[in-house]
Amino acid sequence: MSPVEGGRLTDADRTTLVSVLDRLLPAVDDLSAAGEMGLAQEIEKRARRNPRLRSALISVMDALSLDLAAHAAGGFVGLDPETQIESLQEIERSIRDKFTTFLQMVYTVYYTEKSVLQRIGWTTGPVQPDGFDVDPFDEAILENARQREPFWRKTD
Repeated sequence: MSPVEGGRLTDADRTTLVSVLDRLLPAVDDLSAAGEMGLAQEIEKRARRNPRLRSALISVMDALSLDLAAHAAGGFVGLDPETQIESLQEIERSIRDKFTTFLQMVYTVYYTEKSVLQRIGWTTGPVQPDGFDVDPFDEAILENARQREPFWRKTD
């Protein structure tokens, strides 16, 4: 099934997108696959807000809907994992720019997910007060500036 106009996906497309995400970013140990995390909703939301991302998502979904192997299997979800990978690789070769944009969006959403950040040990939040040590300010560096004559005019 092909995505409907305006960047909105059908329910069948959403199911396919979840499967695509799972194939692109599979589960690792205790970390769920990207589709299982529910990231498809965020990807669709971002695509609705950005014409370039929407175009990439729709192009990839359209290409998947035209895949003959997927048609024979009842859709992308019905393909075995190796054939799913082959299908995605063919789409990547066919519409490289759109696929690259789609993949960047997928990675962006994935690497902002809290469980992923925890898994890779990424810390978030402000740098201070737990960040880098900052040396006390040395006022001696202002000495040359203090010795200059004012070059501005005074206002009342």
